[in-house]
Amino acid sequence: MSQTVEIDQIDVKILHMLIKDARTDLNNIAKYCVLSANAIYKRVERLKAVGVITGTILFINPESFNLGQSAIIGINLEPNQEVEVTNLIRKHAHLVQLDTSFGKYDLSAFVIAKNFAHIELLKQIIRKQPGIKRIAINFWDKAYFNLENIGLQPKRAEPHGRS
Repeated sequence: MSQTVEIDQIDVKILHMLIKDARTDLNNIAKYCVLSANAIYKRVERLKAVGVITGTILFINPESFNLGQSAIIGINLEPNQEVEVTNLIRKHAHLVQLDTSFGKYDLSAFVIAKNFAHIELLKQIIRKQPGIKRIAINFWDKAYFNLENIGLQPKRAEPHGRS
């Protein structure tokens, strides 16, 4: 069970600025929050220490590498086929993230490929593998995440014993 972390409106402002650009200068965040850079530094370090901030991620524009189509491939398969299917995906597309789940699909792969036809070909290759029960593709218009719309709100920690 995860622990609720207390954040205030200043923390929310800091997080929103870091979501827009994790490399934002502390001085710019300080100006936005009307605090000193040292105060912002201490808050960021506290947010790291309590696990709210876990790292930074670089998002690359796939079109820069002649990769224009991204998709989520959902696959239901026999348990012993997971490694083989994963290797097939890696062979035929750029595998960004692979997750097993308890939802609609056993395996979900976020991939980027040159175009729509390339991902459709991958779907046909996977479908021919033994142990594949079902496969579906959801194509994405853009291959980046817009995290600026996350509705962060200040939250007070729950007293011990309550969740």
